[in-house]
Amino acid sequence: MAGGFHYALSGVSQRLLAWSGQSGLAVRKVVVEGRRWTPPETLRSQLDISLGTPLLAIDTAAVRDRLETLAWVERASVARLLPDAVQIRLLERQPLALWQRAGRFEVIDRAGEVIEGALLDHHPDEYGHLRVLVGDGAPQEAAALFALLSTEPALSSRVVAATRVGERRWNVHFDHDVEVWLPERDVLGAWQVLADKARDEALLERAVTVIDLRFLPERLRLRLDPAALADGGT
Repeated sequence: MAGGFHYALSGVSQRLLAWSGQSGLAVRKVVVEGRRWTPPETLRSQLDISLGTPLLAIDTAAVRDRLETLAWVERASVARLLPDAVQIRLLERQPLALWQRAGRFEVIDRAGEVIEGALLDHHPDEYGHLRVLVGDGAPQEAAALFALLSTEPALSSRVVAATRVGERRWNVHFDHDVEVWLPERDVLGAWQVLADKARDEALLERAVTVIDLRFLPERLRLRLDPAALADGGT
């Protein structure tokens, strides 16, 4: 008896869905908000929603779960919009840097996690603005480093790469081949000293290859560029 009752309810549900579709409650459009990095074809595959499908037949939770398996998607929401639309809202992971290891590059997000397949999803030029990270533990500490560097915008804008040394401290690389060795402690103080000297003494424009800030406040060390000096640099 119970089995027959369940079958009867199932049949009624199917007829109601069919009726709703015929009455205009069918998918005519899918509206996607927040997509920047997820490839459109990958998104369509995971949505698996066909135009003309009865709107009430869309399992919004199942669609959301499928979307959240995508490499670029951090969170997703799915809603029916009467009479004929499905609304998709995506919160995507944001590329922070390129991590160079084992002879290859990987895109990492702000949490320091690798975005799998990111370099296959887009042309390499899409990531040309990202800094390069090198070293064990670099991805997990990168967001904190970049936030600290941003306290001196004029300097920060010239940093193109950063190397994590011994999982303890950073060397940062500038756009004109000057390398700055930051200390383990009071990194902010050292960065501010460098900013002052860059403004007041044009330190970054001089014939140096390395600026060693590890021994501040006692002393600052410079490694000079012999080739530049030979050409008359200061």
